[in-house]
Amino acid sequence: MNFYRTKSLLVLSIIFTGFLANAQIETTVLNQSIKWEENKVPFFTNRTIIVRDDNSFDFKNSTTKQTNTLYFCNYNFDTDSIELDYRAVNLSDKYPVEKTKHNVLYEMYENNRLKRGVKNFYFIVGGYGKSFNKQINSYMRRLKTNYGDSLFNKAVICVFAWGTEEDAYQYYNALRASKRGAADFAIFQHMLDEFLTDSDYFKTHPKDITVSILFCSMGNELFRDYLISRAEQKIPLVKTYHRILFVGSVAPRNEFEKGNAFYNLHEMTDTVDVYVNSKDILLKMSSVAHLKNRMGNKGPKNPEKLLPYINVVDIKDVINLQDMKGLGHDYLLTNPVLQDEILESIKHNLEQKE
Repeated sequence: MNFYRTKSLLVLSIIFTGFLANAQIETTVLNQSIKWEENKVPFFTNRTIIVRDDNSFDFKNSTTKQTNTLYFCNYNFDTDSIELDYRAVNLSDKYPVEKTKHNVLYEMYENNRLKRGVKNFYFIVGGYGKSFNKQINSYMRRLKTNYGDSLFNKAVICVFAWGTEEDAYQYYNALRASKRGAADFAIFQHMLDEFLTDSDYFKTHPKDITVSILFCSMGNELFRDYLISRAEQKIPLVKTYHRILFVGSVAPRNEFEKGNAFYNLHEMTDTVDVYVNSKDILLKMSSVAHLKNRMGNKGPKNPEKLLPYINVVDIKDVINLQDMKGLGHDYLLTNPVLQDEILESIKHNLEQKE
């Protein structure tokens, strides 16, 4: 599908309904009646928008510059269309720290937790070198096909569509894009930190939710860049996640050691799962080309010294021929055993909350 249309496209970026701004984060409500229904899946993206004369729009595939902007949207399975709901812009060169005057995550929580009874929220940060269509339409449909409607009825799965449609082997371009993507991801993470630490709000609203995030491939480098910049700006970590999952990680093996980006993740999450696939040919090629072993195919360095909240999951024995079509790297949605394992952890979270 080449273009998408919202139900109320409101002349998109021309007429803003609900313009709210402060010193650092500018927010714009583009849809006054946001509803997260069973046939819709939320996502957010830093890709820029092209608006046509008929008010249809699409997201660029070739965005490589840091946009300082996130669009929060819904993908509708029934109509194969996208609803544009909200825009957040960081007006500063620094990561945001000031309060957001309108934070869309409150609406996401209220529509799902209070109205639908959903208590589990999963965010997915994919890799580099994917077209927008592959990140949203194709990915969402594969996800729903493989994991089933029952999961979508009980959990919110939200994707961050970032990056550029380029060949995956263009590693240095991917590194630059991940740094830019990290600055845009910082907008979302700030909003999530702010929401989950709003003690006044949760005095009158149930906080019986779990929030998990999964980083795939170069998304791991994006997260590492984000943590490094956050530490440099002396922004303390906040316990926002129940679980952080690293899949196909391009991060260096020593990132959990003192002084490195992942060392203090216990301040951000209860549990970390690192999936290791020694059959990942793409990571092997990257390791040889750049003389750096990757966590995704070698595992963390000194595993015996890892703290108990870090789980290392070796999946080489479950990788099959179909998984190897993507050079052993794109196995998240092709391998049924891995799907079952992740689904079981999700089911466990669901059962704990029921």
